[in-house]
Amino acid sequence: CHSDRTGDANLVDAFCAQLQASGEYDPKAENRFAPAICNRLDRGTEGLVIAAKKYTALRDMNEIIRNDWMKKEYLTITIGAPPAGRHVACCIGPFALCRIGLITGRTHQIRAHLAYLGHPVLGDIKYGNRNMNEKTGFKTQALCAQRLTFGNIPEENTLHYLSGRVIKLADPEIVKQFDALERKPGQE
Repeated sequence: CHSDRTGDANLVDAFCAQLQASGEYDPKAENRFAPAICNRLDRGTEGLVIAAKKYTALRDMNEIIRNDWMKKEYLTITIGAPPAGRHVACCIGPFALCRIGLITGRTHQIRAHLAYLGHPVLGDIKYGNRNMNEKTGFKTQALCAQRLTFGNIPEENTLHYLSGRVIKLADPEIVKQFDALERKPGQE
């Protein structure tokens, strides 16, 4: 999401460039605020990210996140199905497509927890199963921030209109990747 030592393209710069091209943001005229990302995703994770064009939106979205008025759900492909918990899973051979409810949002929370349970995220090079990653050809973690569900946001928050709304990534790549695993030979 943000620039780092790799120098790779990042979402913050792309967002600012798009706003600048559309005339919604002029960095030369603004000296106190730059459009920003409200949440982030690990490198290699696909999905929904919230961005703010204005300071009030950033402030109020940060309040929503801080007060847990928004729930995030992820889709992930794991090696084997994790034990019962805050997830729903369907299985193809040795893999499971899981819907995971995020609790704290700590760095690598989902990836580290699933690895600890013995069912790492497919493609995860830090916590995952190297042999299975090589066998399937996954080079980044199969993890997608797929759904945001807004709870009851107080009326004094300028983003109150989001109360009860669900924002969902309609056709995430991870579902196609999971379906493709079913067709790969030798995945028994």
